[in-house]
Amino acid sequence: MLHKMITNYEDVFYCRRTPENESVRLLYCSHALNHSLLCRALVSKNNEKEKQFGVSDSLRDQGFHRARTLILVPTREAARRIVHTFFQLMPKGSTVSHRRRFERDFGLQPGDTDKEKKTGRKPKDYEEWFSGNSNDNFRIGLAFSKKSVKLYSAFRDSDLILASPLGIKAIIDDEEEKQADVQYIIASIELLIIDQAEMLLMQNWATVQHIVSLLNQRPTVPVFASAARIRLCYLAGYGKRYRQTLLFSAVSTFLITLLSGECENFQGMNYIPPLSHYTDLYPTFLPDWVRIPGLKIPNRTGQKRQHSDIESVNEDKSTNYNFKLHLISFVVPGQISLKSSYGKLVNKDQSDSEDEMEVPPLKITDSLSSKELLKLDSSTNSLLLSRKSLTPTDYTYLSGLNVSMARLNAFKQRILPRLRRGTDPRVLIYVPDLYDLEELRQVLLSESLDFCCINEYTEDSEAERFRTLFGDGRIRILLITERYYFFRRRKIRGPQTFIFYGPPTFPWFVKELYDFRHSEDEIQYNMTILYCHPIETHIVAMITGSIEF
Repeated sequence: MLHKMITNYEDVFYCRRTPENESVRLLYCSHALNHSLLCRALVSKNNEKEKQFGVSDSLRDQGFHRARTLILVPTREAARRIVHTFFQLMPKGSTVSHRRRFERDFGLQPGDTDKEKKTGRKPKDYEEWFSGNSNDNFRIGLAFSKKSVKLYSAFRDSDLILASPLGIKAIIDDEEEKQADVQYIIASIELLIIDQAEMLLMQNWATVQHIVSLLNQRPTVPVFASAARIRLCYLAGYGKRYRQTLLFSAVSTFLITLLSGECENFQGMNYIPPLSHYTDLYPTFLPDWVRIPGLKIPNRTGQKRQHSDIESVNEDKSTNYNFKLHLISFVVPGQISLKSSYGKLVNKDQSDSEDEMEVPPLKITDSLSSKELLKLDSSTNSLLLSRKSLTPTDYTYLSGLNVSMARLNAFKQRILPRLRRGTDPRVLIYVPDLYDLEELRQVLLSESLDFCCINEYTEDSEAERFRTLFGDGRIRILLITERYYFFRRRKIRGPQTFIFYGPPTFPWFVKELYDFRHSEDEIQYNMTILYCHPIETHIVAMITGSIEF
């Protein structure tokens, strides 16, 4: 199915990328290589026709520049694996130019040997992300022919550009001196491939969005090929509609789905959502003994547990883990949410009070102005229209600032009183964003609470000291950022209360943090997830199973 979508040149957002699913790389590499070779063969054939019969509209077979494929990956190791996949796909006996230089630049560096010895201590996804050369600043051009691959080709002579977002951003920032180089990369892209998008989210997703927004724009400097050979769609400014976008990720977030706004492929788009680790009636990333209060499980023996957690209830040796799961939703002030399809709207203010108001029936055929609200009810997946006129300020109610402020207010009202009373022991607060961490730090400081913070910029020695203090019980509250846990993946000892300030980007992090506890006593465990309705509801549903919207 996936192969058919790709070869049909449809856009694909594939959110089931896993370390075990290496065939995905082989699939898009073969597609990119086939596209490049077919295009080169067509250009060569039309060159002969032009020499014999002269210029004709039937010979329009090019964009503004030669580069037709752009592949964005996060690290040099990921780029090295892609290039080696191209080597495997080429016919036997093919020549490779500058291969020794490539292995020197993209292979293991002298300081990376010790890191490779630690392979096996981290989860498989971490090893895939950070094994090998994890440098994230690179760009390289590749030129293909029937039996040769040229590495480090000039951008104007390249069929494929393999780069990191940071590598392209360096050229964009230096646009005055290298404006032509930028055009060689972005002007005529027919195939855009973004692999390991989940890691790009942790680097700088804004750079990816900026690069994609610049693709297929008409050049401002006349350094392109003959206008007689350029396709009319590029001359008319419709290059985006003929560009295929392939995105491969292990997670699905609203930032990834927002990228679909830059995809205008007339062939259409396919979205393949992620799969949960526990595929029961309601798929979830948490086992049943976490979601079902009082369910008994066997004592931990070091063996990996299978998906059928309920079967372990009948075993002799069992432990009753008293686990409570709390889901706290909040809405943004001024948000309008549709409660049902029976003509009622709910206007939720900051205090979560509900004021129902009747809405007259609206026919689908009625013409709507640009200021009328169109909302998708996620619980029924049906389009509901309402004649609610919005002011310009209503359009920004889901902006990052408003959501952040509403999240902080919900934390103060629903969670902070528990921290003041001190009834929750060993509190681990997982914060998705560094700016939210700073806001929480100020709030906890004003309450004179005993806590410490670890973020991605904390020195390893200081982070180790904080984790030791928390594990020994000398610090009651520990705050960590998502990017710290992503880049370090260090075990946190001793937490009994888990507070997720927002749904984690990686749902399986919830189970990892819970499994890192080191206690066999029958004690109370609590987990609280704070989320914004409705934009984060589907993420929470992926973690905990189906919930009421």
